[in-house]
Amino acid sequence: MVGCDIVEIDRIKSAIDRYGERFINRILTNEEREIYEKRNRSPEFFAGRFVAKESISKSFKTGVSESLKFIDIKILNGEKGEPVVYIKGIKREDIDVSISHGRDYSIAVSILRGVR
Repeated sequence: MVGCDIVEIDRIKSAIDRYGERFINRILTNEEREIYEKRNRSPEFFAGRFVAKESISKSFKTGVSESLKFIDIKILNGEKGEPVVYIKGIKREDIDVSISHGRDYSIAVSILRGVR
């Protein structure tokens, strides 16, 4: 199953400005937050993780919900910099995700293999 999401980076910046740490903690896991801090709180990084998690939740056909929250999905970088997905702490080899950024937008596409 395929999932896709896109967001305006300025919309993410506005949400961070408005809701602050509460919003950040709702979206990023502790490990992702460490990366976010190391990247000087890059709005592009945050927007990329946001859309990737949305796209993954869509590939499950649930969207972000009580059964699959943003913080249940963790995206770290593999050895070559590729996104590696964990769901509720379990590494998911059956999920591929691609994250891209432009000046104004972040987009992500995910594929959950083996689901019809």
